[in-house]
Amino acid sequence: MRYTKLGIGGVQASVLGFGCAAVMGRSGRSQSLHALHAAYDGGITFFDTARSYGYGESESVVGEFLRGRRDRVILSTKFGIVPKRQPSWKRALMPALRTLLEVAPSARKLVRNRVNAQLKGNQLTVKVLRESVEESLRQLRTDYIDILFMHAAPGSALEQFDVLDELENLIIAGKIRMAGISAEPEVILSALEAKIPVLRAIQFPVNLFDLRMMRIVSAAESKGLVFVANHPFGGVDRVNESNVRLRALAELPSIPPELRSKLNGPDDGVLSEVVLNLILMGTGIQIALPSMMNESHLKANLKAISNCRFTAEELNWIRCHFTGETNFLELHPAHEVNVQASYR
Repeated sequence: MRYTKLGIGGVQASVLGFGCAAVMGRSGRSQSLHALHAAYDGGITFFDTARSYGYGESESVVGEFLRGRRDRVILSTKFGIVPKRQPSWKRALMPALRTLLEVAPSARKLVRNRVNAQLKGNQLTVKVLRESVEESLRQLRTDYIDILFMHAAPGSALEQFDVLDELENLIIAGKIRMAGISAEPEVILSALEAKIPVLRAIQFPVNLFDLRMMRIVSAAESKGLVFVANHPFGGVDRVNESNVRLRALAELPSIPPELRSKLNGPDDGVLSEVVLNLILMGTGIQIALPSMMNESHLKANLKAISNCRFTAEELNWIRCHFTGETNFLELHPAHEVNVQASYR
């Protein structure tokens, strides 16, 4: 595992983080705890959850997992999307719903729409912030949060100075160590341009379908900022499409022969190696944040980080193909040093 310093306490964060969106969502309590423990045993020290994840129950399970190891992990959560309290009969239906998703993946869109109807977004107020932090601390069984993100923040959040001031107050009070924003690329670009001092952690999507943030981060004045990339595979429904994109890449006449051979080799983690290292090597992004509830996915991602078959030059060629740049590393040389990292 490779690690990076975030300037939060003395714990180093693993460059491969564990996204907890599926904890108590697609996965029940037993599977969620098993996945969290397996990730920690594999060297992962960065765990990202939210008040809204798992129908509002993700933080509770993450808190149970953290017992006895809180001081050895970096923990981030989010506020701004409020889960509606579910009646007991709806909670009782969750195991059946998860079984449905396993046997009928095509039902995901319907389920996702139903889930979204149970959430209230854009709740970025001082009142919600205070209540959310207290509830997160209680559910997570901790007295501090390493990073608190504004969740799915719209551009208008950058002008909510009362909320930004309250984030600063919570840092002074010791309830959070760092504040940040989780949003789409357009909002993140505005946040970086605004240079709001309290927003030091930046979370955004990066994958083969959208690499805009890779260029934005590389061009940013990033001193003191933490960059976290979520949805590296484009979401559960787009993993197969990601593989299709890589196979199409291997058919290009211009591709270097050795790279073509690697992409056409056995399907033993090629996608994980390309995607995760494409995001992390030479870009300035410190952490990639997939969801890894399946143990085989966890093992593939751990291997991708610790033993990548692709050279920096090959990854640069792939990156340039998808971004349209002639040479990413030459355009952004300041980040080449990030290819090297510390190991546990």
